[in-house]
Amino acid sequence: MTGPGDLPLWSAYPAFVRRRLVSLATLTVLGLLVGIALAAMTPTTYSATASVVLTPVPKYLTPSTTTLVPPAVTIDTDAQLLQSPEVLAAVADVLGGSAAGALSHLSVGASAHSRVLHITVTAQSPAAAAAAANAAASALGDVRRTTLGSLRADQVRELRLLIDQQEQLLAKERVKQVVVPEYEPLESDVLQLQSDLDALEEAQLRPLDIIDTASPPARADYRNAEVPAVSGAMVGLLCGCLLGAARDRSPRPVHLPVRLVRGTAALGRTLPTTRLGRDYHHVS
Repeated sequence: MTGPGDLPLWSAYPAFVRRRLVSLATLTVLGLLVGIALAAMTPTTYSATASVVLTPVPKYLTPSTTTLVPPAVTIDTDAQLLQSPEVLAAVADVLGGSAAGALSHLSVGASAHSRVLHITVTAQSPAAAAAAANAAASALGDVRRTTLGSLRADQVRELRLLIDQQEQLLAKERVKQVVVPEYEPLESDVLQLQSDLDALEEAQLRPLDIIDTASPPARADYRNAEVPAVSGAMVGLLCGCLLGAARDRSPRPVHLPVRLVRGTAALGRTLPTTRLGRDYHHVS
């Protein structure tokens, strides 16, 4: 082949395959069989999806003199609520097991440029997958109602108090009969706050709408069985290459021809043996 510091030639690779063909083929087939066995042992799963449309959280005026600061609510915030203990507990009640284990069965997606969330649950039976997805959607509505700051009842009360204060200021100005165009922004602010309060109360009552309930799937999920099979074959081939390279690097015994071995043995019998320190001569 090549020396210790030389790069291998292209011809060395086919030669390596020819020498180790049996071990390479054996380990590759063995890895393929192991991968097929692992794929066959993978349990069949079913996925069901429930779609919900989220009630938009209203944007309302917050004067700097108040402490009413609504949090920024996006669809990403609502998606994170699916990992709350209440939602996971609802899924675990249907599937069985712990809430931490239910997280691995739950996934979420969203439609582009909309407020629609798709809640998918994977289970080992079609009925359990559909029931768990619907339970997760219902629990999400309860969590969204009680968790988001702009949907909480105390925020509604505080916003109502703010509107009352604005209405009182506007009433005082009207009593003085000095309502001039420069006071029109105050009246428009009150109308906007009242409109936002109505939207906020509606969002609190209906945090989301289930537009598509989950139904038991008719087919099982794609098992993707070729991945473990091909992976097992590749692992077996890699092990065969490593084993062959290790055997090539190990020292091998030198086998001499039989005639040369017999001639050497006969020559040894004809040579006279002498003690250490003495000279000897070959007599022909």
